[in-house]
Amino acid sequence: MNKKKLRYAILKEIEQGNNGLTEEKLKIRQNEFDETIRFLDRENYLIGITYADDRPIISRVVLTEKGEAYLEQNSALGRAYKGLKEIRDWIR
Repeated sequence: MNKKKLRYAILKEIEQGNNGLTEEKLKIRQNEFDETIRFLDRENYLIGITYADDRPIISRVVLTEKGEAYLEQNSALGRAYKGLKEIRDWIR
C-alpha cells in the first residue's frame, strides 16, 4: 500500500466534507486506517480527532493549514485521484 497516496486520499475526502470515512469506505484494513489517522493527527495535518476504545474517530475533523499545504504540494496525486470508488487500486 502506498501510504503517501492513502494520506492524500484521506485529506482530500475530508477537505471535500466527507468526515464519515471508515476503513470499509477506503477498502483498507482497520490497522492501516488507524495508523494513518494517528499519523495525520500526530503530524498536525488534522484537528478534531477523538479516540474511543483506542480507535480514532474523525466525524468532526478538519484540515489544518499544514493539511491544506500537503494537498497543494502533492497536487500531482490529485490529478490521478478519482475518489473512493477507485481507491483500492489507486493506493496499491
